[in-house]
Amino acid sequence: MKTLLRAAAIAVASTALVAGGSTVATAAPGDTASISVPDTALNGFKGTTSKVIPVTLASNLRAVYATVTVNGVVVDNNAFVGQTGFTYQQAWGPGVVTLTDLRDRSRISGGGNPGREVAGASNAFTVRYGVDLSSQIRVTKRGKKLTFKVKAKYIDNRGKSVGIRKATIQVKKSGKWKTLKNVSLKKNGTRTYKTSSSKKRNYRLLIKTTSTYAGGNSTGTRKI
Repeated sequence: MKTLLRAAAIAVASTALVAGGSTVATAAPGDTASISVPDTALNGFKGTTSKVIPVTLASNLRAVYATVTVNGVVVDNNAFVGQTGFTYQQAWGPGVVTLTDLRDRSRISGGGNPGREVAGASNAFTVRYGVDLSSQIRVTKRGKKLTFKVKAKYIDNRGKSVGIRKATIQVKKSGKWKTLKNVSLKKNGTRTYKTSSSKKRNYRLLIKTTSTYAGGNSTGTRKI
C-alpha cells in the first residue's frame, strides 16, 4: 500500500556544577546545538532493525553524541547525531522521543572520556510504527453488488505484521473523499464488506493515525 504519511527546537542552557570546590562537566563557550526532528514512522521495515531519522542540526559542530529517551526511559546513552540524521533502533518501539545530554564527539577519546558537554537538545518528537506496505483494498463489482476486501496491518518492533482493528472505506463524490463505511477488522487485520451501488465510483482505504502507528491512505481505485 502506498501511504501518505503525515507527519522547533528547544535550547537548554548548560551550567557549571560545583561540588567540593571543583567544577564538573562545563559546556565549552560557544558549543551549542539545537536539533529539530519531525514525527516519524518506522514504515515497511520487515527484516530490518533500524531506520535513519532525518534531523536538522543547527550547531557550530558537525555532529554530537546524545542520550535518547523514549517515553521517559533512556534507551541509548551514546547515539551519534550528524547533519543528516541519527539511527533509531526499531526495538525501541513507538513513543515520544527526545535527544538530550549532548556531547562534542570530536573531543571524545579513550580512557572513558565522555566528551565535553554541548548546550542544547532536540524538540520532543513522536515515533510510530509504520503501516505494512502490503495493506490494501480490493474492490469487485457484479451488477450492482460491490465487494470490498480490506487488509490493514502495521510492522511492530519485532518486524512482524500486526493486524489493525479499525479502518475506513472511502468513496469519491463531487471531487471529495467521503466515508462509505467505518469497518471493524479481524485480529489479523482483514475484513470483507459488501454493499450495492448502481453508480461508478472511485474507492480507497484510509487508516487513521494513532499513538501506536502512523496512518495513511491507499491510492484510489479506478471507477467501478
